[in-house]
Amino acid sequence: MRTSLLVLTLLSMPAFAASPLTGLLAEYETGPAAIFQNDGRYGPSGTSYSAGDLQQNATLYRTWRAAVEARLGARHGLVLLYAPFDVTTRATLSRDIDFRGTVFPAGSVVDSRYLFDGFRGSYLFRLIDGERFKWDIGASVQIRNALVGWGAVDGSRYSQESDIGVVGALKTRLRYELPSRVWAALEADALSTFGLVGNTTGGIYDVALSLGVPLNTRGDVNAYARLRLLGGGADVTRRNIYNWGNFGFAVLGVQADLVSLLERGLSTP
Repeated sequence: MRTSLLVLTLLSMPAFAASPLTGLLAEYETGPAAIFQNDGRYGPSGTSYSAGDLQQNATLYRTWRAAVEARLGARHGLVLLYAPFDVTTRATLSRDIDFRGTVFPAGSVVDSRYLFDGFRGSYLFRLIDGERFKWDIGASVQIRNALVGWGAVDGSRYSQESDIGVVGALKTRLRYELPSRVWAALEADALSTFGLVGNTTGGIYDVALSLGVPLNTRGDVNAYARLRLLGGGADVTRRNIYNWGNFGFAVLGVQADLVSLLERGLSTP
């Protein structure tokens, strides 16, 4: 699959470079997120813990994302996405937990921070460009900015693990539009190492189901509702790091084709 995708990308590059800008979609969404799972273990003597130990699954968190997609000709698309995720909770520990060699004893009140910001770039090639149904495939590269920090509220101890890394994934998107211009879309980024990359086992997935409605007659401004499942993690034995999480999002968003809006503005007397 990876070889086929690489060949497809290389073969499409000449047409991609010469393709005119036919659309520029700006998108913003916001809404609550829930932490279904967030298991961790850090350090050679680290204690395994879960989201429940830190009260991360006790409430919902406001989240947001912003993206810009350039459509180049009929077949090519480039997407830039910023997806921040930053959660801080306070909990009283029910047991001793060792985090990177620092022991937080049972009964201590701890503030914990989980930061996982994503800066993602994607290339999409349109395999099917029908009047109602469209199917894109491609690949994504994400720069992750991750930090996990633990601090006792009384100031007696603090420890953190931080990392900036690059993650790749395959990408696909399907979209179907009714004659009324109401549309539905399924989009997914996913990849697993299957334990084949060094001594690291890991994977990521980002799957979203959307339902959108046009806000004007030309359909270049849309509102949408979106359900998203995001998850993944890694077991990095050489660094004594284990983290695996699964998160759910229910958001509302708006998207606008800036090229279409500009052309319409210029054509208005």
